[in-house]
Amino acid sequence: MTRRSCAIYTVGAICALLLVTGIALMVAQVFPSIMHKRLKKEIVLVEGSRVFDSWKTPPPPVFMEYFFFNVTNVDELLKGAKPVVNQVGPYTYREYRYKDNVTMVENGTKVLAYNTRSFVFLRDKSVGDPAVDAITTVNIPHWAAMNKMQGFPKSFMLSMMISASKSTLFTTRTVHELLWGYHDALLDRISRSKPEVEKVFGLMYKKNGSHNGEFVFHTGEQNYLDYGRIETWNGERQLTYWSTNISNIITGSDGSAFHPLLNRSERIYVFSPDLCRTIYMEFEKDVKVKGIPAYRFTPPRSVFASKQENPANEGFCVTPQECLGTGVLKVSPCRNGAPVVASFPHFYLAEDKYISAIEGMSPQRSHHQTFLDLNPTTGVIVRANKRAQVNVLIKKISGYPDTKALNETIFPVMFLNESVEIDDASAAKVNKLLMIVNVGSNFPLIIMGLGGIMLLVFIILLVRAHQQKTSTEDDTSYTPVSSKEKDDGQNGNYIGLTAKLEQ
Repeated sequence: MTRRSCAIYTVGAICALLLVTGIALMVAQVFPSIMHKRLKKEIVLVEGSRVFDSWKTPPPPVFMEYFFFNVTNVDELLKGAKPVVNQVGPYTYREYRYKDNVTMVENGTKVLAYNTRSFVFLRDKSVGDPAVDAITTVNIPHWAAMNKMQGFPKSFMLSMMISASKSTLFTTRTVHELLWGYHDALLDRISRSKPEVEKVFGLMYKKNGSHNGEFVFHTGEQNYLDYGRIETWNGERQLTYWSTNISNIITGSDGSAFHPLLNRSERIYVFSPDLCRTIYMEFEKDVKVKGIPAYRFTPPRSVFASKQENPANEGFCVTPQECLGTGVLKVSPCRNGAPVVASFPHFYLAEDKYISAIEGMSPQRSHHQTFLDLNPTTGVIVRANKRAQVNVLIKKISGYPDTKALNETIFPVMFLNESVEIDDASAAKVNKLLMIVNVGSNFPLIIMGLGGIMLLVFIILLVRAHQQKTSTEDDTSYTPVSSKEKDDGQNGNYIGLTAKLEQ
């Protein structure tokens, strides 16, 4: 093989590599788009899709932990002293969630469902027995009644009922009673003249085995960004609790499904019936759960900021005179007027005045932050902790002498930690799906790599072939006889003998 031939073959190989590279670049433009389209088609809320069954009945176990604040200085507190509380918990329940009465509506573009929950107590994950352990805390029915019945003669009538029922500003009840309900003597008295008033009170009363309203969700078939997005709640697109449209808007997810192909710059919106509003979450950092990459989204301080700090929150003021500071939200409009205030546990992200008003508060990010860890490719929740605190606004109320020495305080009652982490079987499925997507996305690079390897092998073979050809030519070429060989005796005798034979 001549040098010219080698050069021709080398140029041909390079041209082939350039062709392969060109094809790879074309595939690089098209293939990821094909993979993303397929992913968008798979992640939709329709029967038979990859996610529909797990959306209806989520396989990962959900745990609900309840922590209570036990008041240790009630007598001093009623005289104006600073409240002292100690945290008791957790009391842990396994939470079973499923979508009930799932129905496709509007030609299959939307799906109607009810979010049903039930709870089973887990003794091995709890500090004690909820049926035995007693907690001293704010008497919420008592305070709710006083807030509703202000001014003469209402306050006088309620004072008579309070006296007759022997109700007090603070009460001692078991954990089970505080959560799942107890018969309240004051509510019983009130219900005699107002039959619509419930006689039983509990923070989770009627929430075991029940749903939180009718949801209509987008399936994501028409636009993948709408996957799991709420269209209506109880037939409405807007709430009526707050004073501005932006405060009343119902948007985002219910917290159980998020669209695929997330990016770090977007806000995640979640509507919470318990908070009576939509909240938003922003990207915080990259994390990994059971080998699955995820983006962590958390609610920023601005979600519960005061109207001075975040003017968009002005609509959450119950009245212009009832605007609380940063870190708390008065939800009395959706709690029948009861002075209930929501916050993060231990007033995490709240103003210092709320923390310092209660001895026993110690906000810590690792224990009190709410977050969602979402796989950005699929939108799947790989880990989540929803943490919220129930408080009561206590203060001096005209017409009720027992409150005269009280300072206005946002008083913590209990906080919950609702947690979930993807189970091993689901994690394996997600990892397998991500592997397929990653291989598909890197397919052009694989082609280019193989093309490069083929070119290298081809060049090596050419070089070796050239070396072998050169070696062969060296072995068969003519070499002149040296002068030494002419004088050799053996050569001379051989020639002379030949001449004599010829004669």
